[in-house]
Parts: sequence; structure tokens; C-alpha cells
Amino acid sequence: MVFVDFYPYVPPSVWMRVRPDAVTVWDDEDVKRRLDWYYRVMNDKAPAKFLIAKIVDAGENPAKLDLDGLWDLHHRLSSEHRRLWKEAIRGELELKEVLNRGSRPDYNFLHVKVEIAKRVLRSCRFCERKCSVNRYKHIGGCFLDWKTYVHSWFHHLGEEAPLVPSGTIFYGGCNFRCVYCQNYDISQVTPRSGSPISARQLAQIQYELRVHGARNINHVGGDPTPNIHTILESLLYLEVNVPQLWNSNMYLSLEGIELIKDIIDIWLPDFKYGNNKCATRLSAAPKYFETVARNLKMTCLGTM
Repeated sequence: MVFVDFYPYVPPSVWMRVRPDAVTVWDDEDVKRRLDWYYRVMNDKAPAKFLIAKIVDAGENPAKLDLDGLWDLHHRLSSEHRRLWKEAIRGELELKEVLNRGSRPDYNFLHVKVEIAKRVLRSCRFCERKCSVNRYKHIGGCFLDWKTYVHSWFHHLGEEAPLVPSGTIFYGGCNFRCVYCQNYDISQVTPRSGSPISARQLAQIQYELRVHGARNINHVGGDPTPNIHTILESLLYLEVNVPQLWNSNMYLSLEGIELIKDIIDIWLPDFKYGNNKCATRLSAAPKYFETVARNLKMTCLGTM
């Protein structure tokens, strides 16, 4: 477990006073309609997408497949996951069915995602920078090795009203070089000074945040993208229903976005630039606009 030097949880008696808009926002029917899936998962009226992934049968041990075979299997399972998700949207697949461990296959869709992520890490291509570094041996373009470093986790009261209190996890490292970064210390200067955590420890952090009242798990940083492998694996061990939120610069490669789009319930993208010239000058991010625009389209298509 990663220890923090302050009490990370905020009781309702406090956050409702500090952020009354986090309560009243749900009186707006338009907000409730637009965020319907998130709202239902948040209130345990529907299963989070990562839980649905656990009941999608992979049919075989993914560790025995090569990377091409893994991606072929992934694409087939993604279609099945989408079918079940639509059932959940219609109310035909309930949370209690998904949480029934006895109905789960030996190898599921999440196992396939985790296996792919670990293979990709050998020549890292999680983001569009595609540094191709073997992060098991060297430091990648995100300033990270294969480990995941958490700098803090707590109930965040500063996010948008529907998200508060947000179970926020700050990861070290980033695939950008923003000259104006507000989290410059953990993103670029000392990203590996946080606590190195395992997937099981990350699952425990998420569990604690949720059972103490978090409306969601907010993966942020730095940027969460370099930590896709640990985040995905943590969901294998997480047995509590909670919306997964991706708070990111969205500079993911096609492989990266394919790995996470099936398990994220709500997105908080940071669309920084309208042109590549500014992106290159201020964040050292080539091919920015077309990359982020593509990823945003993919997430929008994945919301229904």
C-alpha cells in the first residue's frame, strides 16, 4: 500500500459543504441524460465496463499466443464485450450477475489486454511518441521504467461537479514535455520518486477510495498512459463496482487506445492544441492534432 501523509478521504458532511454543486448538478436532467452510463455505474445501478470484461470468455490462455494472435483475439472479444455492454445499457445485464465469480471464465478479456500490454512494454508503443524502448531494461520517453510510481491518492474536490468526490490517483511520468506543466515535478523532474506499486496494491488503493465514498477512480498524473499495463492488471483484482475515469492528454497510440477504450466509463480529455506547431513548440508532441482527434472520435464512438 502507498501511504500518504494526510487523511485521503473526505466525508459527505464535508464535501457537500465545500462543493454543494456536486449534489445539485444531478438535478439537471440534461446532465443526467448525457452522463447516464456514468451516473448508473456510480450509483451501482449498472456494472462498470471492466467488470463486464471479466465475464467475456477468452477461450484460451493468452500467454500461449504470439502478439498478432493476441490482437486477433482481442478484436473478437471486443465485439462480444460491446454486445454485453449494450445489454447492461438496456438494463438486461445486472451488476449482481457480473459480480458472481462462479460465472467467470478461467481466462477473460482483461487477461488478454494485460498480456498484450506486457508484450507492448518490451518495445513501448503505448503513446504516439512510440519510443520503442524496452522498459523492462531501460527508461522510456515517458521518464519511466516498467514500474508504476504513485505520488498521491485521495478524494479530489477540485474536479467538475459530477465527479466530486473523485478518487484520484496521481501517477509519475508523462509522454509530453509541457513547458507550463502544473505537475512538473512528478511528470518530468522526479517521476520515479513516488511509491512503486504492484497491480494488487493499485487495486487496493482503488478499493479504499471507493468504499470511503469516491464517485469514480480518476487515473491522472503526469499522465496515466505510460502505466496502462499496471492499471489494466489492477482491474483483475478489483472487486468493487466503480466508474473508471481516464484523465489524460489523450496522446495514445492506436494500440494504447484500443487497450483502454473497453474499460473506461467516463473520459476527461485535455485537448490542448488546435495545431501541431503549438503542440511541438510547447509540449514536444509531434502529430498531435491528428492523434488526439482520432482518439477522441474512438472514445465518442465507444459511448454507445
